[in-house]
Amino acid sequence: MPNTMSLELLGVVFDMDGVIIESEFTHYSAICEAMGDEMDQTYETFLSKCTGGDERFAMGRLAELSGIEYDESIFQEWSRKKAVAYQRLVGESASAMPGAVELVCSVAEKLPIGLATGSRRSDVDAAFEVLAGGRLKGVFQSIVTSDDVPKPKPDPATYARAVDGLGVPPQNCLAIDDSPNGVSSAKKAGMKVLGITAIHDTSSLQEADIHLPSLENLNLNALISMFEKLN
Repeated sequence: MPNTMSLELLGVVFDMDGVIIESEFTHYSAICEAMGDEMDQTYETFLSKCTGGDERFAMGRLAELSGIEYDESIFQEWSRKKAVAYQRLVGESASAMPGAVELVCSVAEKLPIGLATGSRRSDVDAAFEVLAGGRLKGVFQSIVTSDDVPKPKPDPATYARAVDGLGVPPQNCLAIDDSPNGVSSAKKAGMKVLGITAIHDTSSLQEADIHLPSLENLNLNALISMFEKLN
């Protein structure tokens, strides 16, 4: 008999920024405060060239593009200032991506769910404290941040550890991400991937198995149907 277990969706792992929370501009604004006026790159450049990794990648890329020389002590100062600014800014303007909170909560009722993010643990805690009135606090069985892995996305470690925390095989998990690095990370970890094209278009997320513009009007049954068609 053929093995049908690989067709069964047993867990879902979400990216955070750009998938659950509309926070890319918040990150950019916090980085601007941290790095100061020497950092002269636009938000559009930040989105196209500096997202999908961790803050070291983002700020390092922005520094390179702005012609700023820095060492580890300067980066650590940027990181400290950015964390303080992000916590304040996300508290002022936290906004969920369309359909995200509803989907996360509906999936969590039936399946284990994880979070695989390039953000720091402090950023995740600050966001979940205020997002949707705190509804997502304690919902995820597995949370992996940039603080938890030696290398950020596109290295597979972020998604691999998130899936491991759910206790299910990666081939039975669906990843939901919106960046090329995130999609690549999940694929390398052995997962099927739903790419959200709110920021990056389909051609930029070509490694994803399926593409949607948002999570709006999605539910668990829709995810199961998509997943089964991919196997």
